[in-house]
Amino acid sequence: MIKRIHYVIMLGMIGFFALILVNTSSNPVRESFTYFPPDPDVSFDSASTSLTILTQEDEDEYTLNWKTESTLSETAYLRQDLSFLYEEGRLIDSMSIWKENTATIRQKKGITSEDSGHFEAITYHYGEIHYPNDVIKSAQKMSYDQLYVIDSPMTPLESFKQASSEEEKEWQYILDHAIDQQAQLVFKSMVAEYNLHPGDYTILPLTSLNQYENKALPGLSLKQTTDAIGGIWEGLYKNYFLGILLPDSSTETPIGSTIPVILIHKQSPYLLILFQTKSGKNVQLIQYFNEPLLERKDDSPN
Repeated sequence: MIKRIHYVIMLGMIGFFALILVNTSSNPVRESFTYFPPDPDVSFDSASTSLTILTQEDEDEYTLNWKTESTLSETAYLRQDLSFLYEEGRLIDSMSIWKENTATIRQKKGITSEDSGHFEAITYHYGEIHYPNDVIKSAQKMSYDQLYVIDSPMTPLESFKQASSEEEKEWQYILDHAIDQQAQLVFKSMVAEYNLHPGDYTILPLTSLNQYENKALPGLSLKQTTDAIGGIWEGLYKNYFLGILLPDSSTETPIGSTIPVILIHKQSPYLLILFQTKSGKNVQLIQYFNEPLLERKDDSPN
């Protein structure tokens, strides 16, 4: 039986339990990341994530070009970008870079793969701004990109972001259907282990979180949404990117784990983050809100 792994993430929480570092990227990483309240006077001039086919090595392999870039409206005490790349709903790599006293950071990586697949990359762009009297504020933004790659022995290698032709639509359906079926099986196992009732939550994958940068998450205010997003990424940095802490105090690499699923409770001020490791262990993270939920006008299913 899979043992329950249960962590608690508090918004604005600076002191957190330590994790053993597992470096999943060739870029330098920080052993800690803390979200601070937003600065209304600082924003991102640009932020992007891109996935493209770089080269085709031979008939069986190709290289995916994965890039992120972001520029803050002013020089920040600290800039950091964190990006996750998923193939078929599983983490295949991550990138993180941080620099002091800069506004712009860039990172890129070439990923070798084979066969047809659906790739998704989501990036969290963050800036930490320091003021006199130890006042610290922040700016955050997210970006996302996806790429469908069709590697068939019957046709030349091709890729697309949005299906346009009938053939592309058919390939997209085949790939998405297989991923959705597997994701549903994993989700059912997590729901059963933690005795959850899906109808009590608004449910969305991490890869769709960027859609809520300028609009509120269901049941939350815009302020709560901003803080929740910062808290989600803080928790994922410490408990996912750096390594997944197991009951025996060892860590498991996040590579091969599923896309985290976010569950926002419809009546109580908290959300859950659920994912499954490559070895099949389920993980649950909890984040509480500092303010009550908004009153819901309907309980329509998601």
